[in-house]
Amino acid sequence: MRVTLFARVNPALNPYILLYRRALVRQGIVARLEREFGLKWLVTRGRSCEAIHLHWIEAAYKPARSNVRSNLVKRLADSRFITPLRAASRLADFSAALLLAKLEGKIIVYTVHNLEPHHEESWPFGILNRLAHRIVLSLSDHIHAHNHYTRRTLETAYGRKDGVVVIPLGNYVGYYANQVSRLEARRQLGLPDDSFVYLSLGLVRPYKGLEELIGAFSELELPMGRLLIVGHAPSANYKEKILSLSRNTPTIEVVPEFVPDEAVQLYMNTCDICVLPYRNITTSSAAMLAWSFGRPIVAPAITSFTELVTPQTGILYDPSQPNGLLLALQQARQHPWSESEILDYVHQFDWDRLGPRLSDLYRI
Repeated sequence: MRVTLFARVNPALNPYILLYRRALVRQGIVARLEREFGLKWLVTRGRSCEAIHLHWIEAAYKPARSNVRSNLVKRLADSRFITPLRAASRLADFSAALLLAKLEGKIIVYTVHNLEPHHEESWPFGILNRLAHRIVLSLSDHIHAHNHYTRRTLETAYGRKDGVVVIPLGNYVGYYANQVSRLEARRQLGLPDDSFVYLSLGLVRPYKGLEELIGAFSELELPMGRLLIVGHAPSANYKEKILSLSRNTPTIEVVPEFVPDEAVQLYMNTCDICVLPYRNITTSSAAMLAWSFGRPIVAPAITSFTELVTPQTGILYDPSQPNGLLLALQQARQHPWSESEILDYVHQFDWDRLGPRLSDLYRI
């Protein structure tokens, strides 16, 4: 079986697609990775596989970045008048290619990563997102959901019930280096050995609820408590907002920079717990990353978190309660967490265990 995986992502930000491909290869599948699916690819390289697997629906309607050097052309292409036309054209090309691939007898698989965009979209993109979902869900042979919450939502919101397969997200155990001890990590980051460290690691974006996290942590009044917010901030305005909110609290450190692979272990081994106060989420790679280093999480009792988080691996709080996050942060400080229990739990999501189930997605 030859499969082409389409994912317009930067593996340096999330190695998910690399781990996914490796799991297929270990099952004897010839798996290639491409960024853009469309008519051009189908005509020029479509014969190279029997199955196509689509990841991240935004690629269906958002045009790839242009390589044009002219600033004038770029401004015109990105204007609020031209952008919707480019997006609609992209979706038309994508849909035509998908229909032709279906007529050619190719197996089509779609993995649902996000049901809704993570960041607020201008008016045409919200419509195009839902339209793209309807097109892909109607033409795909199998839909891969990472949790039962997504499966139920696909049925209620889009009417897709048949062919939806729930296979959980794989872990990151062994992908990142993990040789630095807790004491050495704290020494390199300049943190006291006896501090209790809360960590938010990943892209700094509004949907992650960082404003609420900063507010709740500021109310903790924990002398030896520290909060680290670490990760690239795509929006300069939001970056400045988070920096401004934390500026008057010396126990909060914001590092709005890209974290290279070799530095992930520093932050993960430094922290006592990872905090994920998301406002909305479909699948959380951040939770799986925390568990892969034996770290518990604090998360809202929404969507897939209620399926995954156990009393041994984290604390769930009610986001509708004004002090829900604050109480969860306090409880996390008092809980006797076991790194070995968390690692035992996360090994059920080893990619080699998931591989046979993933390979079944390409059988009709």
